[in-house]
Amino acid sequence: MALLIRRSKVVSIRVSDDEFRRLKEMCMDTGARCVSDLARDAMFKLIRSRDVSPGSTETELQTRVRELDEKLNALQGRVSRLAMLVLEGER
Repeated sequence: MALLIRRSKVVSIRVSDDEFRRLKEMCMDTGARCVSDLARDAMFKLIRSRDVSPGSTETELQTRVRELDEKLNALQGRVSRLAMLVLEGER
């Protein structure tokens, strides 16, 4: 349901051609739909890591679940990339 949230604020940054190419590659690797989604996810991870400071109450289980979620997202991106390569090879 996060897609239904109306976003009204814009954050803009400039990157070099090489940085943008690397961001696009990272989108493929992580399964992000676009650079904006990738950047939004990265920003929220920074916010969450700030909220979960070293003295916080995050349990070992919560930490492990978060790590597994990140690995699953990366795996999903790789599977998507492989699927695209297979489709391109069929053409």
